[in-house]
Amino acid sequence: MTAPYNPPNKNEDFIIRIALEDISSPGSFKSSPTLAAGDFKVDKDGAGLSNLATLPTVDPAASIWVKITLSTTEMNADVVSVQCIDQTSPKEWADLAFSIPTTGA
Repeated sequence: MTAPYNPPNKNEDFIIRIALEDISSPGSFKSSPTLAAGDFKVDKDGAGLSNLATLPTVDPAASIWVKITLSTTEMNADVVSVQCIDQTSPKEWADLAFSIPTTGA
């Protein structure tokens, strides 16, 4: 594969798909999770969190897959960290966090 998938390059957009755990059924993925502004934040090299520029989507529709698109600006770091926290109460899906080490420049 080539960009925007592998490898994750510094200053190049990047797409990743994740699945979120169903908070009411631990060990199972949440189908068609509700995603809202503020649920997904990005940090670049420990500089602080900000909302993703593009709200993630369930893709394909009615599945467990959540497509996260990071812009070239959001990928302008050596380590890009993504925080996923459902802001609703009660939560629909479990918290998740991951980091993406970038290559090149």
